[in-house]
Amino acid sequence: MLRFWRYSVDTYGGAPVLLFITLVQIALLAWVTVEGFRGRRDREDSSLSPDERRLRAARRAELWQKHVRPLALTMMLLGPGLGLGMSTLLGALGMGALGDVMGTSAGADMLAATMAHAYREISYAYFLMVGGTFPMLLGPVIVLAARRIDHEGADARGGEPDDVLLHTLKSLLAVAEAQAARSQIDAARTHALLEQALQRRCAA
Repeated sequence: MLRFWRYSVDTYGGAPVLLFITLVQIALLAWVTVEGFRGRRDREDSSLSPDERRLRAARRAELWQKHVRPLALTMMLLGPGLGLGMSTLLGALGMGALGDVMGTSAGADMLAATMAHAYREISYAYFLMVGGTFPMLLGPVIVLAARRIDHEGADARGGEPDDVLLHTLKSLLAVAEAQAARSQIDAARTHALLEQALQRRCAA
């Protein structure tokens, strides 16, 4: 804990923030994995009705699309940006301190101490830059692992949104065509009745 606290202070809080982002990504990956196994168990459970399976799949897909996926993508973008920014800051501070002491007539002991401090900050900068890539790598893994959840949710809702919209439009078109055909039949019947009425009137 003392070493972690020292790393946190030396990196100006960058190390614990990157660790937190990485842990969040790992937790999201664990959730996707667990829900994937739950979906497989639901498919193999014969005691569940098809409606129950569809409801569970739709609920799982809703949680993934509205909460888990946005958070995973946010962490995937935040980790590299924060790591690169903090690494640039630490590298600039280390090189700046080294340049300042080399530009003065400092003694050998002071120069060695400054160089050690500068090299430590530069090594922390590389650490933050590399550590920031882990959330970026975990993000696509989470999305790929959740493809099954997306497919099951789409099947539970009746297909992809575009397919559902197309099917709805086709159904509305079929209903409109049926109503138009019925209207033509009603109009033909009305016309025939009017002709019969006129013929009877003329005959009278």
